[in-house]
Amino acid sequence: MSMRILFFLLIIAAFPTPSLARDFREYRSPEVVVRYDPQLENTAGKIVAAYPEIRADLEEKLGWKVDFVPTVVLIHSNAEFQKRIGNDLVTAFAVSRGKLIVMDHSKMYRTPVKLQATFVHELCHLLLARNIQAPYLPKWLNEGVAQWASGGISEIISPENTDMLKQAALTDRLIPLKDLSHTFPRQPERFILAYQESKSFVEFIVHEYGEDGLISVLESLRKKHTIEQAVYENLSVSLNTLEADWRKSLAGGYPLCIYILGHFSWLLFFVAALLTILGYLKFRIRMRNYRDEEDEEIYHEDNED
Repeated sequence: MSMRILFFLLIIAAFPTPSLARDFREYRSPEVVVRYDPQLENTAGKIVAAYPEIRADLEEKLGWKVDFVPTVVLIHSNAEFQKRIGNDLVTAFAVSRGKLIVMDHSKMYRTPVKLQATFVHELCHLLLARNIQAPYLPKWLNEGVAQWASGGISEIISPENTDMLKQAALTDRLIPLKDLSHTFPRQPERFILAYQESKSFVEFIVHEYGEDGLISVLESLRKKHTIEQAVYENLSVSLNTLEADWRKSLAGGYPLCIYILGHFSWLLFFVAALLTILGYLKFRIRMRNYRDEEDEEIYHEDNED
């Protein structure tokens, strides 16, 4: 299914029936529109009030103007939100064609900071799409920049296994960036890993080349340069070399001894279980040998008789 068709379906899904659409209330300002379930009136008001500062901060970070009026849809029920996205890990999404942001408030109501940061994340997606045509913006860069711009916040539920990236780096199971250019894997663990890789790689660019280096790459993409051209022109390194350097930094940043210490209790349990199994097998072998010896003695006694 093409991305354009998917986006169109998502727009339709956001308001599946006229009756549901009438249930939404609306805050409207010259800068932003917020549609919300009636229970979320207070939250909607806060978003409208905070939007000018949020917009200004994002414009300063990326160097582009938010020259459009986004529509934000706040959904109170996770079940209703899942009807629109169908992925339990996702808490928000943006539809660039409709300048639309849909957010699952049920996953954020206890942490207002996360709600605002997630809004920044999705607004960043819209701003990137506004300036860079889809074929020139790899998905890993889109997600990585949005996480960087929102202070590390993603649009998915944070996994309990926070060292998934570390494990993948140590076991050489990182997903190549070229495989994350258009879509992310469907499997939950690989899906989460794709987000973590995207964030890590963009942060690596910022660490090695500064924020100006990242922005210059985005500017080249806006001019319809390929990602390979944009990286080489602005960072003086090929994308393949940059990815290899990033992988080396991950492996070097997670020494095996530190990883082992970090998982000592699990390893201790594994070794204890292994020793138990080996002890049991050794016991079975001894018992079998003992029975064989007994049978042999009985056989000799019968022959002597």
